[in-house]
Amino acid sequence: MDRLMVAATIPTKFVILFSSLLLFSCQNNIIVAENNLIDGMEISRYVRVTEFSGTITTTYNDGTTLKSKRKYKKGKKDGHHQGWWENGNKKYSFQFGSDMSVGEHFQWHQNGSLFTHKQFKNGLEDGEQKAWDVNGDLMYKYIYNEGRKYGIQGSVVCNGGKDLVDNND
Repeated sequence: MDRLMVAATIPTKFVILFSSLLLFSCQNNIIVAENNLIDGMEISRYVRVTEFSGTITTTYNDGTTLKSKRKYKKGKKDGHHQGWWENGNKKYSFQFGSDMSVGEHFQWHQNGSLFTHKQFKNGLEDGEQKAWDVNGDLMYKYIYNEGRKYGIQGSVVCNGGKDLVDNND
């Protein structure tokens, strides 16, 4: 009698597994470790070649710590893109529409303090743009109007931002 129950549950398990895979594939959500390939291609190439629509979530190589979550529509960036440092702090938050930067874009230092706040319209910088160092001190502030810089850039850093690279890699 026990053998019949096992035999009857194998097709049931297969149907549940197949249905689950079908359900997740219809949602177009892919989760992949940062250095892994999708169908033998790097993520960016896979998105373009297949004209992928959906969300791709990457993890650091540990397989559990989130690295990024990005949305695409027909192979183009479209929607909210988010990233995290390996320590779990937010790294960036960007908005895209038809592969162009739109709205507010934020970046953070590894310690969690705000690094940049930029605004975009139709893929071009538009409005006040600001950046801060790891201590929260303003480094620069300037205005863009439809991609053209106006006024004098208010820069505080004279070393070309080298300290940012040193402190964020």
